[in-house]
Amino acid sequence: MKANKLTVAINTNKYLPYSETFIKNHIEGLQQFNAVVLVSEKLSDGLSVRCDNELVLNTNLFGKIKDIIYKLGIKLPSISRFFKDNNVRLVHSHFGQNGYASIGITKKNSIPHITTFHGLDISLDHVNSQKHGKLLNKFHKDMSKLADNGDVFIAVSNFIKKKLIKKGFPEHKIITNYIGIDTAYFSNNNADKEKKILCVARNVEYKGLSYLIDAMAIILKYHPDWELVIIGDGILHDSLKKQANAISPQIKLKGRLSSYEVKQELSTASLYCQPSIQLENGHEEALALTIVEAQSMGIPAVVFDSGGMPEAIINNQSGYVVEPKNTQLLAEKLIYLIDNPSIREAFSTAAIEQVKTRHCFNKQIIKLEKIYNEVIGVQKT
Repeated sequence: MKANKLTVAINTNKYLPYSETFIKNHIEGLQQFNAVVLVSEKLSDGLSVRCDNELVLNTNLFGKIKDIIYKLGIKLPSISRFFKDNNVRLVHSHFGQNGYASIGITKKNSIPHITTFHGLDISLDHVNSQKHGKLLNKFHKDMSKLADNGDVFIAVSNFIKKKLIKKGFPEHKIITNYIGIDTAYFSNNNADKEKKILCVARNVEYKGLSYLIDAMAIILKYHPDWELVIIGDGILHDSLKKQANAISPQIKLKGRLSSYEVKQELSTASLYCQPSIQLENGHEEALALTIVEAQSMGIPAVVFDSGGMPEAIINNQSGYVVEPKNTQLLAEKLIYLIDNPSIREAFSTAAIEQVKTRHCFNKQIIKLEKIYNEVIGVQKT
């Protein structure tokens, strides 16, 4: 830990599932601040993260009790001591329910608090405790506790910002700050492109993969030499595979791959598709970073007009936004790009440029650290 830097405590629940690589990048990417971590539970098979210090609450039976007390908003001496020993000047929680859990302890220690909202935490209209967790349910029943006491709320897309405003969060406290990616890593390597449409997504309902598989059935009537590759796993994997197998061997579900393998698939893909949809409970995806990664590598994308998906591309310039669940239109736009390589090339150039402008990791970290300094500065005055 460097003495010439201020310290921010990054707060989340489980530390750290592979689906939350963006938190790892956040912790390791800070330039002006030391990063310590406050979490409820550390996963034995989770991501490895470099940080300056960490406090894990739930390490044994006593720790489980401490975690429950912490989530009730009761001031815990061990957390207060952790904040003091590490000279924590700011707490930044990921996900609304974690912000809700930590707002009490931060206020009692007179430490400013930022919460980043990612999607499920604010987009749901109906929360099921068994499915979504007791903490998220408590948060949704008492959002005003966080809305009234939090200092800044970061939305990862304008779609999420609108959701926050609708749910009663003060607009003047909300800032949209897109999650950044490493544009140098996800760059066009001029590899030979295959006749391949790619989608990287968990095999769950809101990803809308069944619509893409049905669209591919239409595409194969006109372009039988093209293939659809879907990367990811989840509870719908077997049913989606059965659906794909009934149509064509050109539709391939490869399951979960390593980040390196995903990048290799991206490097040879000609098109990318993200058919995310809104569920009956209101949930919509905030913004799929895999679209951004594809665009960064110069891959035109077609997405459904759902959640923050349209914000990941420039409609009619780097890809197309189509009506949700419209399999026919989804197929038509993909076929149009297949039939027009000159359009694909123009879209590719525009895609790379728009990602450099809106999603460059280094630029987004600079914006985030500016927010940190402004919030800490407000607390000083």
